[in-house]
Amino acid sequence: MPIHHLLGLMIEAFVIVFVAKLARDWVLKSRGYAVNQLVVKERSTGAAISQAGYMVGILLGFLGAISYASQATGYWSLVGHIALFGMLAIALQIAADRISNRLVFHGLAGEGVKDDNVSHSVGKAAVSIATGLVLRGSLADPSSGVAACLIWFVVGQALMILAVLFYFRLTPYDDLAEIKHNNLAAAFPVIGILIGLGLVIEAAVVGKGDTGVWDAVLRVGKFLGVSLVLVWVFRMAASRILLPKAKLSSEITEGKSIAAGLQEGVSFFLVSLIVTFFLS
Repeated sequence: MPIHHLLGLMIEAFVIVFVAKLARDWVLKSRGYAVNQLVVKERSTGAAISQAGYMVGILLGFLGAISYASQATGYWSLVGHIALFGMLAIALQIAADRISNRLVFHGLAGEGVKDDNVSHSVGKAAVSIATGLVLRGSLADPSSGVAACLIWFVVGQALMILAVLFYFRLTPYDDLAEIKHNNLAAAFPVIGILIGLGLVIEAAVVGKGDTGVWDAVLRVGKFLGVSLVLVWVFRMAASRILLPKAKLSSEITEGKSIAAGLQEGVSFFLVSLIVTFFLS
């Protein structure tokens, strides 16, 4: 591809990212939050963190849009496909943000953009990044139709939310209560499991193959089930290796140890990388 065509696509990428920011600003303004004022004038760390996660998620979705648009013939057709699926990525990210408010972070106020609860903000940022990973996986197959890509995205998001809620049931403490009280130590494991799930679901959807619908569903289900079990087992082993003499739940809830929470979150992320690399 000529260099001026590549420069044109880079400019389009920046335009889509800019539009994505404007769209989120407009949505949050309608809910009473002026993001630019929060970041610039009030120097809100929470607003900056949640916005950064959203932008990373948009970029991941945009990379998926480029993969899907590769089927286009001709430069301007490619530009049009990228613009279309870039807008789709923005809409899906904003929708996923609303869904996470209702299902994952229900009962928490502030939309994750206020400094009074940075733990909520980092959780929302992780949801955006995980959503971007799922979207990238859903758009990875250019031979699939738009409807099929959307269905796989919805399935992936549903599985991610169910897996996170199941994780909440497994922990010996109330994750949402800890995050509500701005316990950053409890937020880091949630970040790790969300991004880890995003990686696993992306790999599962990408590896569904070109078989029929039910075969693809079974393949994704088997991959996801095996991966999640392995992630949980290896995460327990990794935690014992990283913090052999510590009881993580006590360190996180009673000690509010950010170090312990970070170690647990990183263990989820590392194990997810290992499992998806060898199983995909």
